[in-house]
Amino acid sequence: MEWAVSLLSALGINGVLLFFLKRYFSRRDAREDADNKRRDELLARVEISLDTVRLLAYARMSEEIERLLDQGYASPAERRILDEMHRNYKAHGWNGDMDARLEKVYRLRTDHAED
Repeated sequence: MEWAVSLLSALGINGVLLFFLKRYFSRRDAREDADNKRRDELLARVEISLDTVRLLAYARMSEEIERLLDQGYASPAERRILDEMHRNYKAHGWNGDMDARLEKVYRLRTDHAED
């Protein structure tokens, strides 16, 4: 009889322990799922932000290149700024028609032509 009581007590304790362990891990899994969801949402927002930066960088470089081409010359300081913008643009792995457009600027004079 004592043996049966001991066995039932052990099974009861195991059941209670199993209940609490399952509860603990379920909560932990739920927290991890929530954390993963927040992380994925943050990464999506970062990707959108980087796309916005790419578009703004492209638009700004295009604007500056067109301004210099219309001006007809590009001073060394203006070229340096444009080079820095282009270096940053390329550092992000972005590519496009900027190389060809930049070459047009490099072919310009470095000072204002006197009339």
